[in-house]
Amino acid sequence: MAIPSFFKQNKPRGFNYVPRYYDPVKEEREERLRALRKESDAGKAPEEGQNDNQPYRSKIMRGDMKNYFHRNKERVDRHSMIRLLVIIMVMVLAVYIYIRFF
Repeated sequence: MAIPSFFKQNKPRGFNYVPRYYDPVKEEREERLRALRKESDAGKAPEEGQNDNQPYRSKIMRGDMKNYFHRNKERVDRHSMIRLLVIIMVMVLAVYIYIRFF
């Protein structure tokens, strides 16, 4: 267990996605289908209203993050409580040493 730091901000966790299942035959088949579709679409004229370069649309839906802020607040509250307890213990120790030896 690491020693807690009072003034250091945590670094964000990186994204490290590893697919659970991998089917090389399926990937190869999909790649061939993409190539065939691209080849067949090359001869066609683009239709009215069809845009291949559509902007990215987020998949975040309403209510997806409703629990995120609650969990984050609990973690911050826990760290604040630990910090407060450590400060109180240091102050009590300082007062004890002052009273005992001076």
